[in-house]
Amino acid sequence: MGLSQVLTSAGQTRWLDVGCGADFSPGFEYLDVLPVGAVPEELRDRYHRADIANLTDHAVGDLGQFDLVRMQHTLEHFGFEDGLRVLQNCADLLRPGGLILISVPDLLRHIRTYLKDDYVNMPGFKEWAQARIPADAPPSAYFSVFTHSLTYEPHKWCYDFAGLAHQLGRSHRFTEISRLERTDPLAEVPFTHNRPEEDLCVLARRS
Repeated sequence: MGLSQVLTSAGQTRWLDVGCGADFSPGFEYLDVLPVGAVPEELRDRYHRADIANLTDHAVGDLGQFDLVRMQHTLEHFGFEDGLRVLQNCADLLRPGGLILISVPDLLRHIRTYLKDDYVNMPGFKEWAQARIPADAPPSAYFSVFTHSLTYEPHKWCYDFAGLAHQLGRSHRFTEISRLERTDPLAEVPFTHNRPEEDLCVLARRS
């Protein structure tokens, strides 16, 4: 069974999607900084407008605790120090034993792609990068787009598994930190891996 089925079968169905943007996956409550007016009216009772990096104790109390907090391609948009605070705030929103599911672009995969001059064969990312650079740009330009992203949503930090596990460990809030591979029985597209061509997906448990 995939992760969503495992949680549902255990009655753990209160899920929060942090940094959802305009992607409102079914079954979740949502937390982002989008104006409430940008959220479909039928979902507004499930939407919480808040900055996860600067969540107040009052906001945590209002939100309550969840069985799952998911961040899909969100954490890389915070710097190293803010990223730690984001993880600590996510821990405050989890019940003891609850799960955090994080996907970020995999730094190691991008390094290997750069060294092999293979961005032309990386589906999805190549077309996305060409919104900013010409198609004939060298591999270094593609790697720079990955590390810095586009101007309106810059990447502020890069993670491989060791780096993300280190950040989770620094929070002193999580145990059972593991990489969730695409071949794992818990893996689901798009529930766990929403960009499978470049995802690093990590699962950890609130201590």
